[in-house]
Amino acid sequence: MNFCQNVISTFIGVTLGFIFSIILFYFQQRWTKKTQKKSLEKNLVKEFEFNKHYLRKILKDIKKTIEKITVNDKNVFYYFKYIGYQRLFTQIYFQQGYLYEKLEPNDINLIDTILSRMTLGGQDYINNSIQMWKDDNLTQKQILNILGFERDSIEKHIKDIGRIKKKTVNTAKGK
Repeated sequence: MNFCQNVISTFIGVTLGFIFSIILFYFQQRWTKKTQKKSLEKNLVKEFEFNKHYLRKILKDIKKTIEKITVNDKNVFYYFKYIGYQRLFTQIYFQQGYLYEKLEPNDINLIDTILSRMTLGGQDYINNSIQMWKDDNLTQKQILNILGFERDSIEKHIKDIGRIKKKTVNTAKGK
């Protein structure tokens, strides 16, 4: 083998090795992204399940509060803690752009509405309204309207989360 053949064979070997490493890197990145996405989807579904359970507990307490207020019992000692609503995986899933793959704009808007409601401000509004009623700064009718609206909203949020969870799971299985 002469010098020219050695150079050409070395060049071909290096080039093929380089191309193979790029292909290997591409497939490794694709596999990693796919497994991360599946793991994120699984955690998102668990977060939806947790949040439905969490909202059911809040709904139960709101109904008990409405019952007490209906009979004008001022011994209402429920504290509504909305900030316990989980949002970590929903936000990560959104930031990665996966929500747009799975859901329609209306569903994303519903998630945003729920996240906006389950905040410190939402929690303070309900708790302060109850305290204002106890201090006779709100009438019974006013507080019942506030809590009735809150009850109806949370019932709707529970249904919406269940529907969105199903869409997320069904789309994941369909792909």
